[in-house]
Amino acid sequence: MFFHARIFLSSLVFFGILEFISTDFISSNLAFLSARVFFLSFLIFLILTIYFYQVSKKIAGNFRMTPLPVFFVISSFGLLYFIQAHWQQNFFILLCTGVYYLIHISLFRMRSCKSDQTAIGILSGGNVATIFLIYAVAYGIYLNFAISLWFLMATIMLITTLISFQYFFLVCKKKMLALSYGFILGFIMTEIFWVLSFWPFGYLTTSVTGLIFYFVFWDIIQCYFLEKLSKRRIVANMIFLSIVIAMVLSSTRWFPSV
Repeated sequence: MFFHARIFLSSLVFFGILEFISTDFISSNLAFLSARVFFLSFLIFLILTIYFYQVSKKIAGNFRMTPLPVFFVISSFGLLYFIQAHWQQNFFILLCTGVYYLIHISLFRMRSCKSDQTAIGILSGGNVATIFLIYAVAYGIYLNFAISLWFLMATIMLITTLISFQYFFLVCKKKMLALSYGFILGFIMTEIFWVLSFWPFGYLTTSVTGLIFYFVFWDIIQCYFLEKLSKRRIVANMIFLSIVIAMVLSSTRWFPSV
């Protein structure tokens, strides 16, 4: 089943909120509202987060499956702030709405069948998409605002661990083992972003680079849980990592060190 009325309506609400945030009035006054009415802005953000958390919890049937959709919603709101062109905003909103719907329909399918491979496959795609959005938003905020590096690293550590744990638990079924590997992956990505913070690149290049590293390590751990890990798979991942990183870095703009 790929259609559900409640999920469809929730997706429309998500779409409407993103469209409202992208309007000229909100975009032009966002800095003013954030500075002068910080408490009200934070309260509205908190209410929206709680609302989407409750929606995800009802659809998934338990709170353990809520980190992925909740962080996807939060990062979608955040990254929209950094997109300037209207057509890019509209394309981003449509894309995010589609991913939002697929994530929740997968969570709903898994309520009746925990081993639904179609749902797990879709969630793996949603996992990667959410990680990219989180990395892009976190690093974008770090570059554009007076945010300490330790705060960026703590955010990367926490969110990577939670999202990875949610997916690893689906393929491992052992809570502590899944949590341990989620924590290890979170620690690895924190160290990688500490290194990336010294590189002369913008937030998109850095987040794409971080996503490539995350995907390679995430795939190795996933294959280990599924008992499909081999030397050939590891070598293939390392070659993939080297080639894609080289392509990204050779085609991006290098910012001069000041």
